[in-house]
Amino acid sequence: MAIQNRGQFGALYDNVDKVVTALVGKNVKEIKPIYPPLFKKMSSDRKFERFVTSSPFGDVPQKPEGTPYSFDIIQQANTKDITPVEYGLGFEVTETADEDDQYDELKKKAYYLAFSMRQVEDKSAADVFNNGFTTQLTADGIALFSTAHTLKRGGTAKNRPSTDADLSVTSLGQAFIDLATDTKIESGQLGMPPTEYYLVVPAQSEFIAHRVVASTGLPGSADNDVNPVKARRQITIVVNPFLTDTDSWYLVPASSERHGLIYLERVGITMVPPDTDPRTGNRLYKLRCRKTWDSMDWRNTYGTVGA
Repeated sequence: MAIQNRGQFGALYDNVDKVVTALVGKNVKEIKPIYPPLFKKMSSDRKFERFVTSSPFGDVPQKPEGTPYSFDIIQQANTKDITPVEYGLGFEVTETADEDDQYDELKKKAYYLAFSMRQVEDKSAADVFNNGFTTQLTADGIALFSTAHTLKRGGTAKNRPSTDADLSVTSLGQAFIDLATDTKIESGQLGMPPTEYYLVVPAQSEFIAHRVVASTGLPGSADNDVNPVKARRQITIVVNPFLTDTDSWYLVPASSERHGLIYLERVGITMVPPDTDPRTGNRLYKLRCRKTWDSMDWRNTYGTVGA
């Protein structure tokens, strides 16, 4: 077990004539949380939450005069259980190191612990996108971003381009075409996709994203053509430095009620009261939480790994 003592951090000695400069604090501005607008927050008091999707009626058939009605039922489609993950980190410091902490470096322990957890939150949320083409599944058992989502009453739908492409006006336009023609419910009928979206991009694509979204005229064209993306959709760029694929990009509805990305919190970030080890006098500080980021449904989201 790691125990903080003076030998591990020489500047803790109270006769060291220098100021300890922390990496975080007033010297480095903390990254603001990125994930909150991209996930629907849900609180839980259970070990796990079960999400069930349904398949409404199929298309209404023709009924010739005098013939019996056809009857249909509402069917259960898919089920997914989402379980909060427990996180925890402790900090143990000797009495001597605490006494000799001339520059109050150890007094920042609560801030440092919280800083570490906030980084983990955004990394874990980003992994929903990073793994969205492989191991991050939705209730249908298919990867979050796929060309072959299976529908309960037959057929498939997609929320990924047939041929992955880097971000451009053309590829973004195709994404909205795919959303309009493949946002299908379990019974196969088309749903109306949102018009307000977050465009989630890695840091490497921030400026091309701005060019594509904000240009009034068609980017890269000498003609006077209007930029259809700007004219027809409301898009907010979200830059996420925790995305691992440098040319991937994603669309998430601005309304959390229109997508299936879930932030499930059982216990928020909690600093339990400190303990004292009766054998050594060392002080013990602990931080924990229970939460997770997951995907229940794929509809209205869109993603590509880029070309």
